[in-house]
Order: sequence, then C-alpha cells, then structure tokens
Amino acid sequence: MRLLLLATLVCLSASPLKAADLTLACLSVGQASEFCSESAARFARQSGHTVRVVSADPNGRTSLENYRALFDVQSPRIDVLQFPESWIPALGGDLATLPEPPAGTELPGILEIGRDAGRLVGLPQHVAVTLLFMRSDVLGDDPKAWSDLRDSLMSAPSDGANGLAFGAAGPTLFPLFLDWVYSVGASGLQDHDALLTALQLLNSAIGSVTTSGVTSTTAQGAINDFTSGITAALVARSTALTAVRSSAVAQDVATVLRPQGRGEEGTSPLLVSTWYTGVSRHSRSSEAATELAAFMTSEAEQRRAALAYGLAPTWRALYDEDEILAVNAVLRIIGESVDQLVAAPVDRYGANYLDLADDVAAAVRDMLNGEADPEATTRVIELAARRASRQVN
Repeated sequence: MRLLLLATLVCLSASPLKAADLTLACLSVGQASEFCSESAARFARQSGHTVRVVSADPNGRTSLENYRALFDVQSPRIDVLQFPESWIPALGGDLATLPEPPAGTELPGILEIGRDAGRLVGLPQHVAVTLLFMRSDVLGDDPKAWSDLRDSLMSAPSDGANGLAFGAAGPTLFPLFLDWVYSVGASGLQDHDALLTALQLLNSAIGSVTTSGVTSTTAQGAINDFTSGITAALVARSTALTAVRSSAVAQDVATVLRPQGRGEEGTSPLLVSTWYTGVSRHSRSSEAATELAAFMTSEAEQRRAALAYGLAPTWRALYDEDEILAVNAVLRIIGESVDQLVAAPVDRYGANYLDLADDVAAAVRDMLNGEADPEATTRVIELAARRASRQVN
C-alpha cells in the first residue's frame, strides 16, 4: 500500500501562476527509477510545475492493484505513471489518449503495444532484453557459444558458485520464457516443436544446475544471490545491467546477451519488453501531465538515460549515434537488430495476458524444480494459451 500512502501527500492547490501540482509514479526498477526522478526534476525546473515522485514495484501485482483501486473511484492522486507493457490491458480504460509521436521515430512494433482500444495510452520509454551475467570462475573459453556456455554452467564448482539464479525485471517469467521461444524460430505458442525446444534449453541451462532452494524468481532476489557469490550466473533483463556492474563482484562479471537458441545471431527474432509512461484520465491537470509524459519519453531524455545509465531507448534515430552504441554491447546489439525485435504478445491476449503469464510462470518453475518434464510443461502451456485465446475471442 506504499503507493497509496505516498500518493496522499500530494498538494492539490495551484500556484498563482497556474502551475500544476503533479504526482508521478516511477517504477522501482534499478537505474530506471533513479533516472525517472532526475527526469521529473528537470521537467519541474523547465516548466514551473511541481512534480512529486512516488514509487511502484512492477514485480507482482500489488502496484497494479493499487492503481486499479485508485482508478475505480476516479481518484486524481496519480497523474503520470510508468508501467510494463503487460499492464496496458488492465489499465488502458483509465489512461488518457496521448498524442502520436512523429512517424518513424519509435522502434518497430514497440509503439503498437502502447495502444488500448485503438487509442495510444502509453508512450514507450525504455527497452529491455535478456542478458546472462557470468562469474569469471565459471566462464568457458568461448562464453558466446551457447554449448560452451551451458557446459561452463554445468561444470561449476560445488563450493561457492554452485547454481544459477533466475530473475526477470517483469511481473512474471512469461516474458523471459517467450524470449527463448522466439529465439528458436517459433511464430507463436502454438508451435509445439519450438516450444519444446525452448523448454528443453531452459531445463538444460537452468534446471540441471539448480536446486529449488537456489532458484530465485525475482530480479532483486537473483541479483542479491549473484552478487553475494552464491550463484554461477544470473539471467535478467537489461535494466539490471548497471546494478550488477556496480556490485562488489563487478570485476569478475561478464555480460552476455542471451544467445539465440539455434546460433543464428542477427537473424532470429529478439523479444523485448518495454516500460511505458501514461497519463491518468482522472488527472485534474491533464494538459500538464501529458507534457510531463511527453518530456520523459522524448528523444533528449532517452539520450540522457542511455548515456548516464545504459538504459536502452525506444527512439530509432538514437541507434545511429556512435556515442550511444559505445555505451555497452546491449545498445549496440539492439541497434543492429531493430528489424528483428519482437514485442511481447500483450495485444493478442488482452486482459488475459497476466493470468496466462502466471500459468506459464508456475509451469516453468515446476519444470525447473524437477517436478515436471518438458513434454508435460509444454502441454500445460499450450492449454493455458488456448484457454486465454478463447477468452479473448
């Protein structure tokens, strides 16, 4: 309930200059949270509006349910909010229509997910891809080769780095699992062979070197385990990059983009998740709130985020700038793969996306913990996807 409590501190009185008092809810995801606060402060100085920043955790549904409770009573306490793409179907009806950005400025497929019922309700702000963080004591001679990487994990010493922490900067394991599915050439969850291949890769890479007591299923828990020296590798989203790099073991860490399942670098789809910024339609200062959302997702602010924190932008032109591409390998690879980027299928499953995500997450966790084999897990996921599709249609 932290979001609700902090939001009550908003001052609702307007200044003599008719400056607006806005409340911005930032996602508490690593460096993205810090940059959100900095961006809000810059907007306040330039515009004369007051911006009060509160925090929201995207891991789990607590923050989402807090938003729903506020919106159900048409509360004006939150003006601008950040959210993962998976929340759009649940929040879309209570978000204001935003102006379209200039044609061709956003990465392919990213902007479309920000629509609800034909309206643009979320402006994309940061892109995240799946990464492997490897400790130097388990790296093979060629960590970029998937087979060598898997062999390195499974030959990890039993004392010290003896497992693999599993994390994702999203509400469930579903986006990360989909990343693996698309990486082996699947066109969708109905592709049984590709689905099974992805599950077997997960089982080989994670389940065989992990016990249920070692596995972590939240981003922060995985990072904590990894940096404390308990685990051999960390699977996470690119938003965790700076947090790991600033840890005590940074000098012993190698960052590897999650390899394509068939070794087809640059040709297989690269699934990405996206943070969006939207405006509550219950805001009492909708014009100023829209200005804040546009400012935070602007090309200039995304350039600052990339250079200062390594956050991947959604403005296509930024990937033509050498200074941006030199920040880290993640930004360079995204720039080289813009035509292969695949957004999560949120628009396909609508409001059922989160329920499907929970079903898939539970099935994958059972498999990783040795409670189900890949074939059985495939059947569970197929049934869940079929059920979600029927509910949409």
